[in-house]
Amino acid sequence: MNQAIRAYLDRVRFQGPPYTTSDEFVDALRDATPPELKAVITDLLETITLFDNRAVEAAWRKTTEGKFVVNLKVSAKKFRADGLGAEKEIPIDDLIDIGVFTGVGKAEKTIFLEKRRVTSPTMEFEVVVPAMPARAGIDPYNKLVDRAPDDNTIAATELKR
Repeated sequence: MNQAIRAYLDRVRFQGPPYTTSDEFVDALRDATPPELKAVITDLLETITLFDNRAVEAAWRKTTEGKFVVNLKVSAKKFRADGLGAEKEIPIDDLIDIGVFTGVGKAEKTIFLEKRRVTSPTMEFEVVVPAMPARAGIDPYNKLVDRAPDDNTIAATELKR
């Protein structure tokens, strides 16, 4: 992406009239984007796209090797708004960060953060982490526009057998 931006800037730098447009910039980004990620350009730069991501449940169990298996249930919805604010739910098929954290407050550390494909409104993920999880969630750093970002993570509890 940085190479595409640099190439675009080199091409239009000190350009006289007619000047470049934002559409030309978006086209340059789209040209440099792999086909499976082109929808991100649409979501971030061409439309008003909103998400309703929520962590529903996070449970963990310790393995015999001393690691921790985390089962995370999430809810994820995607909406497209028009210029007047009318929203319509659209199918979700996006790579979204799934994260697991250990510790609390200033002692909190990220022990797992990976993009996973989210393709339905409710999904479950299972990840293995090296330390006892305290919290887990979807889009934990709020990279996507979400009206209620505080529900993206939830406390992780020990799975009772």
